[in-house]
Amino acid sequence: MNTCKGICLQLEIKKFNGKTRYENNQKRCPQCSVFIDCPNVRCPCCRCVLRKTPRAGKSRKLFQERKNESRY
Repeated sequence: MNTCKGICLQLEIKKFNGKTRYENNQKRCPQCSVFIDCPNVRCPCCRCVLRKTPRAGKSRKLFQERKNESRY
C-alpha cells in the first residue's frame, strides 16, 4: 500500500492564477491530497498515479470544453 512520506509537502503548490489547477498543468495526488507540478505520472512521495483531470461532473465538463476550445 502507498503511504505518504512527506516529500510532497515541499513540492506542494499553494496558489494558482486564474484558470483551474488542471489547466495550469498541476496534478493532484489522491493519496497525499496535494497539488504538485511535476512532469512525472507518479507522485515522487508515495508513487501513486497522479490525477490530470477533475473528477467532479461539472468541473470535468468545463475542463473538457475549455480543452476542446483551445485546440481550434
